[in-house]
Amino acid sequence: MSRMVLQVLSESEVERLHAETLKVLADVGFKVTHSEALAKFRRAGALVDEPNCSVRIPPEMVKELLTQASSRATLTGLNGKILDVGGENRYYTSLILDPFVVDHTDGVRHPVLEDVRRHTIIGESLERVNTMMRMQYPVSDIAEPDSCYKTMEVFLVHSTKHTSVYPTSTENCRDWMDVMAVIAEAGGLDVKGTPLMSVAMAVTSPLQVHGPNIEIMKMAMERSYPILSTVCPMAGTTSPYSVAGTMLIANTEALIPVLITQVYSPGHPVVYGVAPSITDMQTGNDLYYKPEKMLFKIAATQMGKFYNLPISGEAGGTMTWRSDIQNGAESFAYLLASHAGGQNIIGGLGSLHNANGMSAEQIIMQCGLVDMAEYLAAGMDVSEEKLAFDSIRKAGPGGQYLEDDLTLSMLRSKEFFHSDHLDLSGGYDPSVPGAYEMAHQKAEDLVAQYKPTVPAKIQAAIRSFFAEKYQDKSIGEK
Repeated sequence: MSRMVLQVLSESEVERLHAETLKVLADVGFKVTHSEALAKFRRAGALVDEPNCSVRIPPEMVKELLTQASSRATLTGLNGKILDVGGENRYYTSLILDPFVVDHTDGVRHPVLEDVRRHTIIGESLERVNTMMRMQYPVSDIAEPDSCYKTMEVFLVHSTKHTSVYPTSTENCRDWMDVMAVIAEAGGLDVKGTPLMSVAMAVTSPLQVHGPNIEIMKMAMERSYPILSTVCPMAGTTSPYSVAGTMLIANTEALIPVLITQVYSPGHPVVYGVAPSITDMQTGNDLYYKPEKMLFKIAATQMGKFYNLPISGEAGGTMTWRSDIQNGAESFAYLLASHAGGQNIIGGLGSLHNANGMSAEQIIMQCGLVDMAEYLAAGMDVSEEKLAFDSIRKAGPGGQYLEDDLTLSMLRSKEFFHSDHLDLSGGYDPSVPGAYEMAHQKAEDLVAQYKPTVPAKIQAAIRSFFAEKYQDKSIGEK
């Protein structure tokens, strides 16, 4: 049985993109504003210009460092489920917080604390969701800096799944490290050996890594926390104004965290990932979910496989905040590219509004689209049983198959597509709601039926940790 495979690069084009990447690393290099990292690269054999903080790496050294990199990354959570990131495995991440929330009643608005609770419960309750990511944005009903801490607290007391962390500063990363240590201790887990979280490390396009991000990587390397390469060049402003040129910058930047990590800690897992966007040359706006996204995603999975690295990337959302045909078309195209292309971590279920917003309904509707992408990517089974020659011979011309042995054996199988999150009634029953209303009702039901999954002892430890952080002590009681 052959799976659906999506490719946009031939084998020779993959080789050419790699060769050009080696040229960028050797001839152009990248900037690292961190003296310790510069010294490590110099000792490892790179060409380092310390006054200008630049590093150029010969092709032989790049090859050697990539050989040291792990082809797998292991993730887990309080639920004890082990996620083996790499190979043909697929895992899905849901969003918890974004700058905007698209509310079923009020439309586009800024998030409030209740959104964090609801979105976490939905992600915790959906079997399709394996990990969750709480982006670093304040909620509008609690002032900073308490807003950041309270959203962390509410998220963590409702989640037993793996956490993908996107730190905005070394202080923020240290808070995550400290609270994970508290959780591990309360849960009787080895804090260093249990990868309860993975840590995103941003490369600033074009080709720059700032000192604080090196420190964030070092914190991840203190424990078993995999590092997520976070690369977001914008075509026309921070990368060349061509699809291939932007992919070249993105591929180079995605390897930089891998190279840095192997210089510090050979074998520590780094997950390859790119997320380019396009500059609107009329307005200067960043356009994140245009159709080029599908090309970037497929090319990225091809390059990640070429380097034998675990691969991550966004699930893919939509340019619009509406639940309309554009939303469905864009979301499905990018999810199919992620799944059939071979991405291992497919992140950001719930994303819309040009990656500036999310909704509870979008998380669930995209789960339905994931069901569809997974089904189609599996391909067609043309085994002797499924070709069903014996059934055709038995029924003959003008026969029927309702009572055929194959029909009876396949009735409750996954031979044909099904999803609880999509309207598959075909219009025969006008009372069946559409996908958006189905998703809204599902969200309401999940929140209403939720029973705490985080043990009380761990909840108490989390709340105690954050109680000491709040400037307004009454926040801890909310």
